[in-house]
This record gives sequence, C-alpha cells and structure tokens, in this order.
Amino acid sequence: MPRVIARIMRKELIQTFRDKRMVGVLFLAPVLQVVLFGYAVNLDLSAQPTVIADLDRSPESREAVQAIVNQTGFKVVAHATTHAQAERALDTGKASLALLVPRGYADDLAAGAAELLLVLDGSDSNTALRASQEAGQTLGNLAVASQRERVVQAAAARGTSLDGLLPSVTIEARPWFNPQMKTAIFLVPAVLALVLMVVTMMLTSMGLTREKEIGTLEQIMVTPVRPVELMIGKTLPFAVIGLLDVALIVSVAALVFDVPVRGSLLSLFLASGLYLMTTLGLGLFISTVSATQQQAMLNAFFVLLPALMLSGYIFPIENMPQAVQWLTIVNPLRYYIELTRGIMIKGATITDLWTQTLALAGLGALVLTAASLRFRKRIA
Repeated sequence: MPRVIARIMRKELIQTFRDKRMVGVLFLAPVLQVVLFGYAVNLDLSAQPTVIADLDRSPESREAVQAIVNQTGFKVVAHATTHAQAERALDTGKASLALLVPRGYADDLAAGAAELLLVLDGSDSNTALRASQEAGQTLGNLAVASQRERVVQAAAARGTSLDGLLPSVTIEARPWFNPQMKTAIFLVPAVLALVLMVVTMMLTSMGLTREKEIGTLEQIMVTPVRPVELMIGKTLPFAVIGLLDVALIVSVAALVFDVPVRGSLLSLFLASGLYLMTTLGLGLFISTVSATQQQAMLNAFFVLLPALMLSGYIFPIENMPQAVQWLTIVNPLRYYIELTRGIMIKGATITDLWTQTLALAGLGALVLTAASLRFRKRIA
C-alpha cells in the first residue's frame, strides 16, 4: 500500500509541476498575496482629508484647529469660509472629515461651555468611527488643558491655593501583543489561513476533475489501486505543498512586516495539519460533485466566500447577528485564524487554545469522512 500511494503521489506531483507556471501559482502567488494584503489592507487612520471651517478666527479657535492639524491621522486639504461650503466638500468626496468652529467660540469657551462640530463621511463607517474617536480625544484633551489653565489663572488672581481645584484622572493604555497597533500584525496571520485554503482546496478539487476530463480516471479505476490509496495519493502532495506554503508565508511575514512568531512553530504546524484536513477534505468532496474543472472552481469559490465572510478575518464575529454566529461554528477558517493569531502573536500553544483545536480536529475528521464516503461511492 505505501508503494502504491508513493507512486500515485509521484504521478500527481509530476502532473502538477509539468506546467512551469504552477510553481508560481503554488509558491510565488501566496507570497505576493501576503505582501499585497499586508501593505494594501490598512485599517490604521492616516492622512484623512479634512476641511476646516473656522468662523470665529480667534486664538482659541486657531488652537483647536492646530490640534487637529498636528495629528498624523488628518490632512487639511481646504479651509472653508462657511459651514455649507465645508459640508459640500464631504458631499463631493474631497474630504472625509469637516471641523466646524462656530462664531463666538472663544466667548463661549470663556463662559465655560463651547461647542465644536465634527461632520464625518459615514459611508465608510470604520474610518468614520476611528476619525471621530481620534478627533474627539484630541479636542477633549485640549478642552481639559484650557480648563486647567483658566483655573490656574483664576487662583493666581485671587492668591488662593490650587489644592482641590485641579482634580485629574490619568489613563495609561498598554496594548499587549501589538504595541504599535499595526494592522499587518492583525491581518497577516489571517491571510495565511485564507491563502492556504485557496491553494489546497482549489488544487485538490481540480485534481480529480482533471482526471475525468482527460479520461485517465477510467484507466485508474480498472487498475488494482483501491479508492483509499487513490484518495491518499491525490491529497497528500497538496498537504505537503500547503505546509511548505505555511513556512514560506511565515518567513515572509516576519521579514517584511515584522510579524512575530512568539509561539512554537511545532504548534503552528500541528494546527496547520488539522486545518489541512478540512481544506483537503472540502476539495475532495467538491471534486466528486463536479464534472469539469470549471465547475470545481466555481464550487470552490461558492465555499470560499461564505467561509471568508464568516471567519472573523476582518469583521468581528461578536458583531454579527446571533443566527449568523451559530453558522460560524462549522467554519474551519474561523478556528484556524484564531489559532494562528494566538500562536504567532500571543505565544499561545494548541493546548492553551484547546477549544479551537478540538473544533478544528472534529471538523477535519467529519469533512474527510464525508468526502471519503462519497469518493468511494463514486470511484468503486
């Protein structure tokens, strides 16, 4: 049996790499995707086009405007003379944020109650939320500093002590695992899961359908090769390719994006092996329900897109409706992303993440069993 499987694997590898372009698809494309996603997909707030409408033109209003200008998250692209003109910049897409300073702002500030208006382009809700938080925090800190200065000046004028007049609360945030809050560190481990699923599921699903199209499947069926030997021989080469892609992507992520691998590489490869059980099983199952390679590719995308959307890749699962959250329980991509982020970024082991590990192992066993039964039924 091992000799038969080895010969089938050798045949599959020769057939796969006969086209030299497949080398690029299997090894170069995953690296390019990681680099592209790491650089292009960036959720950090940076240089958001901002328009300013300062109708007060007082030292106090200029101080508020300067506080926004000094933040790297905003880039002032225009100064409007009216609030309507500033809002028009948002309507036309020239700006995503408008700071409106009304007339009388300095007088209201001196009286102890002043208002500023931030108008945000809510068509991109994530960016609008982050811009609102950063601008609100910046202007809030400015207001606290102004209030403190007024209290100090008033106490100095009366010749009284400042004891009890300047209450303060200091909040110090210490983000663990990703101190620089870099988007790439959050996204790249998930890209690993996505690329691995695309490569292994696609190749496996198209392997048998290619045999059907060129007519060699019938020739294999009349040989003494048993269905289980054919199944293992067809899937094992792609499992090896998948593990090589894991090593390649992790190396590129560490060198290019400084994504750490704080956990054990053994834990990462064990988790990858469990994940490959599901992706290869899905590919095998797709090959049994597809008559052509085109059908196999379409069916693979039909599985891939819902798995991606329900994986927590970008959108938190906790934000999804409860009914949709139940659907994510059967999504292997979800568990592997949690495992890769936990192992690479947090330094956890598969025993620490035993819930995700058991869920991934259970799904892998279930998918492989279902695919094997259907494969036997179709081949025998």
